[in-house]
Amino acid sequence: MTLNIDEVGEKIPSLRRGSLKTIMYLVFLVISLSIMNFLFGWKTFEEIPPFLQPFSGILLMVNPYLLYIQAALVFFFGYLAINALSGLVYTYMRRISDHPTAAIMRTITRISGIALLLSTSASIFNVNPAAALTVGSFGGLVVGFATQTVISHVVAGIFLLISRPFTYGDVITVRGQTGIVKEIRLMHLILESEDGTKEILIPSGNVVAQIIQKKLPPKTPKPAKTVLTLDTPPISVATGSTVVFTGNLKESETGKPVVGATIKIMERDIGREELLASGVTDSGGNFRIEWKAKKTDWRDNTAEVYAKFEGNDDYREAKSEQYTVTITKQARGE
Repeated sequence: MTLNIDEVGEKIPSLRRGSLKTIMYLVFLVISLSIMNFLFGWKTFEEIPPFLQPFSGILLMVNPYLLYIQAALVFFFGYLAINALSGLVYTYMRRISDHPTAAIMRTITRISGIALLLSTSASIFNVNPAAALTVGSFGGLVVGFATQTVISHVVAGIFLLISRPFTYGDVITVRGQTGIVKEIRLMHLILESEDGTKEILIPSGNVVAQIIQKKLPPKTPKPAKTVLTLDTPPISVATGSTVVFTGNLKESETGKPVVGATIKIMERDIGREELLASGVTDSGGNFRIEWKAKKTDWRDNTAEVYAKFEGNDDYREAKSEQYTVTITKQARGE
């Protein structure tokens, strides 16, 4: 699932706030631990600095409980930081996925953070690193077993989003299911049946591990047929005035614009054709050709004009509808 530019713009401030809150809680934790250790870390009266000795009674009384205070601080600010971080993960995931997937990632982040928090708390009460590692490892195993399937599908979904073996609108076949790619989510690939009557949800992990058949668009045989359109020119112009011919050249079957093609504005008379002006189509297949109006036949004051594309190796020739333009005398004073 993708979000539009406005939705992404709304998420950016939330990401910044979430990052600042996480950093702020960690900084408060470090400052709090440092202050508590400095004030109550003295075990004897002689170790206490002179300016704190007037409060030695209180300091020495709190010292035996310092570990509990530090553990409480670690758990309090750590839990706040984990909540802020999980919210940050959710906000970021909403930029590239749907709500259920983002909520799952938020839960995984929170559980993993609590496991790490328990490991850290254990290290405060037990100086043996192995014991702390055991608690952390146990928490990691619980998280790993509980989220193994979910994480495998999420990782596969990220792989699909990055590698793009197919894109929106492609017709593919996966695990015997054929449909049009509607959404690429972290947890699921969503196909829409070709008749538009149902949606097919395939777990991302199953998509990565399967052979994918992608239907290719039909190839246009070369040279491709083209359609040349000439916009209706003025029916009457004065001699010497500038006439602008506009129109478009495109493939007849696909409607794809033909770029860089030479278009000629021709005048047809009995038994002959005369080139009036020429130009080249732009990136949209459009052309704009100017012609300085003049009589093309001494016998009458009309010009039967049309646009012509002579074709090339890739495209067939094409002609537009013919129009009659009357050439009048130039007004005096012009």
